[in-house]
Amino acid sequence: MLASLRAVRHLLDSGTARVLVSDLDGVLRVFDQGLWDELDAELGVDTGSSFRAILGHPYLDQVTRGRGTHARWRELAVEHLVAAGAAPGAARHSVDRWADTPATVDEDVLALLEDTRAAGTPVFVFTNGTDRVPAELAQLGLEAVVGAHGEHLINSADLGHAKPDLEAFGRAHKKIEHHVGQERGEHGRADRERGEPLHLRTDEVLFLDDSPRHVAGARAFGWQAVLHPSGTTGD
Repeated sequence: MLASLRAVRHLLDSGTARVLVSDLDGVLRVFDQGLWDELDAELGVDTGSSFRAILGHPYLDQVTRGRGTHARWRELAVEHLVAAGAAPGAARHSVDRWADTPATVDEDVLALLEDTRAAGTPVFVFTNGTDRVPAELAQLGLEAVVGAHGEHLINSADLGHAKPDLEAFGRAHKKIEHHVGQERGEHGRADRERGEPLHLRTDEVLFLDDSPRHVAGARAFGWQAVLHPSGTTGD
């Protein structure tokens, strides 16, 4: 088991965290990083062009904040590749191939999330995602992790802010408080009877992410955070 997952288990066992939050891309689901070189070679463009056109496109910041769509992002990626020298049809094919290439679920991370929830600790997934995330998770069979109706999924596209913005962590924290107050504990029920929301201290949330910037943002907000090694920085 990776040191990051051992660290999370240790912190959970110590009782310092009441909630576990995991990133999605690069943590729970992973992608084949060799695909970028394949796409560049097929298109006959400079190395790194496909990555810059897709995950490096500035429009992605709008998509992950709910101000743009996955479909429009793909269109702009095609335009970027055409400008880089790719033929239009080949560019569209490559972007479609990237979008339709299935991810792989990290079984160690999945086991950690499942074991944590089974032990009584609420678990959430927090992603800088797009409007397509719910369908993608259903395709991977992860409904049990995020809930049948996505109640344990925190998607930046729904929040209007994305990691590492402090506002994103603030809104995510409020959503967690709401669900934990509804679903778990005598404390949550007592608070509801008094008409008060559950108060969850920021340091009672433990966060796992593969981005140093996102981990730094979480810590600045007050969450405990563990950096997870990954081959992707797409989320």
